Amino acid sequence: ATLMRILPRYHTHAKRHPHSLINRIVGAHELSLYGQRVRVMVVESCFQASREVHERYDLKGSWVGRGGKMLKSRGDVLKDLDVRSRFLLAEEDARRISRHLREDAAFLKANNLIDYSLLVGVTKTRYEIEGAAQRRDTAVVGSGPGDGVASAPFHRLDSGGLAAAYVEGAELYSMGIIDILQDFNLRKRAEYLIKRFVCCQGKGVSVHPAGEYGDRFVRNVVEALIEPVRLGAEPRVIRGYTPAGSPLGMFDLKQSERRVALGRNRTRAAPVVPHPQQPQPFGAERSGVWAPPRTSPRLLAGGPGRPTQGS
Repeated sequence: ATLMRILPRYHTHAKRHPHSLINRIVGAHELSLYGQRVRVMVVESCFQASREVHERYDLKGSWVGRGGKMLKSRGDVLKDLDVRSRFLLAEEDARRISRHLREDAAFLKANNLIDYSLLVGVTKTRYEIEGAAQRRDTAVVGSGPGDGVASAPFHRLDSGGLAAAYVEGAELYSMGIIDILQDFNLRKRAEYLIKRFVCCQGKGVSVHPAGEYGDRFVRNVVEALIEPVRLGAEPRVIRGYTPAGSPLGMFDLKQSERRVALGRNRTRAAPVVPHPQQPQPFGAERSGVWAPPRTSPRLLAGGPGRPTQGS
């Protein structure tokens, strides 16, 4: 039903934007099997069969229950919290991809669609470092009692350490927007209200109204991972909790949202970031929790300051 509703506008969008990242729908069929009707939709694959994909990411821009697991096998699909850095694209390519993704997000918002994601496949490569195997272990101390002894320990011979034999990283990114046929219908409205306000999971839940879903997708996926950083632009400071290894500015949390999902049902309280003008007590850098000094006259007098965690 959703496909038939949006089909004319989808066709128009695909013609106006031939570089759209929404996966092309190439066929829709209804089969009758053993008295049951089965509907099948055929779409293009995001990945080329001739290239091996080493990592797969399913990115929605949400953060509750979106990753934090270990990669167990090559076929596992990683999610938002598993991203470790921005995508290493050429600036012009990143700018064009960002523009097309914004156009696609606007189309999906206008049609009241949610739950779509950007599927990214990363093909990695390895480059050998020339001369890495040639250890500079021939330098010795001059004559004397230590004659014939290396001038430094073996593990410090290469500029104070050991030279790496190779570097490994992304060579190719394959991507496309998938799962575009979910309406923000009555069932999704109920799910949103229960998760957001009854279970108190905050704005990090995946389900959201179409407008908010699209804006968050652009902010946390397009801007944080793909779009080139403008020169002179102020970096977005993450308030609340920063997922380990996630790129700066990826998650736009409010101060009140200090709990994120870790795994399935585990949660952890996020550390409070210290105010730059307030002194940090001894030991706070180890615990990750900042608290104002007990004898601070400004706080005792009710002056401005950062609250302690749990207040």
